[in-house]
Amino acid sequence: MLFYTRICKSIIIYTGLNSYLMRICILYFIIAHHSLGFAQQIAPLPIEIKKTVDDYIQKGNESEKIKEYNQASFYFHQAGNTYWTYGHLGNAIDLFKKSLEMTEHLSNLNGISVLCTKIGLLYTETKNFDNSLVYFLKSLDIARKMNRKPEIVSSLLNISSSYCEIEKYNESIPFLVEAEALSKDIGDTRYLRNCYSLMTRVYDKVGDREKSTQYFNLFVAITKKIQQEEVSKKESEARLMVDKANSKVLEVESIKEATEQELKEKKLELNEKQINLSKVEQISREQQMQIDLLNKERELQIAIIRQQRLMRNIYLGIIFAVLFISGLTYFGYKKIKKSNVLLNSKNIEISFQKDEIEKQAEELRELNALKDKIFSIISHDLRSPLFSLITMLNLAKEGHFSIEEQNLILSELSKNVEYNTELLENLLKWASSQMIDGSMNPLIFDIYGTVANKINLYEETASQKGIKLINSVTLNTKVLADKDMIELVMRNLITNAIKYSKNGDFVEVSSKTEEDTVTICVADNGMGIPEEVIEKLFGKHVFSTRGTLNEKGTGLGLILCRDFIQMNGGRIWVESESNKGCKFFFTLPAKQLLDSI
Repeated sequence: MLFYTRICKSIIIYTGLNSYLMRICILYFIIAHHSLGFAQQIAPLPIEIKKTVDDYIQKGNESEKIKEYNQASFYFHQAGNTYWTYGHLGNAIDLFKKSLEMTEHLSNLNGISVLCTKIGLLYTETKNFDNSLVYFLKSLDIARKMNRKPEIVSSLLNISSSYCEIEKYNESIPFLVEAEALSKDIGDTRYLRNCYSLMTRVYDKVGDREKSTQYFNLFVAITKKIQQEEVSKKESEARLMVDKANSKVLEVESIKEATEQELKEKKLELNEKQINLSKVEQISREQQMQIDLLNKERELQIAIIRQQRLMRNIYLGIIFAVLFISGLTYFGYKKIKKSNVLLNSKNIEISFQKDEIEKQAEELRELNALKDKIFSIISHDLRSPLFSLITMLNLAKEGHFSIEEQNLILSELSKNVEYNTELLENLLKWASSQMIDGSMNPLIFDIYGTVANKINLYEETASQKGIKLINSVTLNTKVLADKDMIELVMRNLITNAIKYSKNGDFVEVSSKTEEDTVTICVADNGMGIPEEVIEKLFGKHVFSTRGTLNEKGTGLGLILCRDFIQMNGGRIWVESESNKGCKFFFTLPAKQLLDSI
């Protein structure tokens, strides 16, 4: 105990590391080598856990009776893990042995190796090092048969540690020498660090102070290097991910604020037009009242004329009055006719205004739908992968995963980040294209170079799926368009083709030049598109399906392609049949069109 306490103090003094992480590592080192003095207190299993374990054991026995050894091994293994978790080491050993017996029936070398290692570790915890050596040696033999160098090194270190615990230091040296050589061969610094730690202890016990000091210095140096590399790498990765996430969030928030401001302006404009409409309706009612009044006056004039005609024989002078009243009646008729024409004109104007208001209301509803779709995508497709990414990083940081698991998780996280990046780029491009002040920058460029760049970019991704990318575009094919928009179109069409193709398929990009148009075709011989799905591809609604390897899509790509091609004066369409591949075509103005202008 005194020797390892001195070693720990020397590490702190030599490396200058007195952080919380280093102290935890020192504490683990002391406890791992000097746990003999601590009494293990075993608490009874909670009732629910005990029921679960008994259920595993019952299912394991039932599976064993019907010779379902794979299922039996699984249930015994699960029960053993639970007992181990709660400190019931004896029960855990018995159940792991049952699982090992079932696994040996299946001749599953990998499963046998894992179970032997677990049993050996349990015997080590119970201080039964003779039995732990038996199972560690068996695990080593299987690892050699499978030629798995990391597992060989792990078994060698376990055997050496057991020999040290029973004070057979000289017998542990050959295993440590082999473990050191294999650790260097596979380049695993952590195994090498554990090897140097045990060598320091062994050579100290056999009295070789020079080698003990030599391996101790190597242990300290490699420990410091590993810690510095891990801390630096995790800090830089975490900082980069946080910066990227903050940047994307700020961009989305700015788009949200701009959209909300535009919606407020549209709402004010609509309210103003509704007020104007109310005023027009009021004017129309007043005009109708005037017309009614004129009609009543006309009726009164007619009655007077009739009365004067009756009195014509009596009052000769009334004839002139009758003529005068007739003139007034004619004038009133003209005025009424003019009023009717004015009223019809006002009605037509009101109808036009109503149509304009309905059109603007429809545009406002589309803008609201666009806003809802953007935030729906952000909420479901962006936030969930980001939360998953943060959770995985926290778990990895806390050391819950092995090296192999970390590599698998890093691969999955890389796909997550690529998916989020593609989603954000498509989302922002789509939102920008929907804005009223969206601008274009048309210029003349060679479409062949654009296709070549995109094929080079996705060649590795295609190769991983066993797909061949072919560039059959004619050299020096000049087009007039916004280059950034066309690059995004090519990217979406090529990645879609890869996504829906399988091992052995190909993706070919070709071109055809006519008088004033260049037609680009992205073709594949993958799974194809059903006829009922083709009608949905370029609609107003977001639509997406899974790829041949269950890859996810954002659903924005083809909508964005349609908008960008139309903005550049072209058109886009697709030809496909199920299981016979598909061809996406789009047209662009050729360079000759500019020359003719």
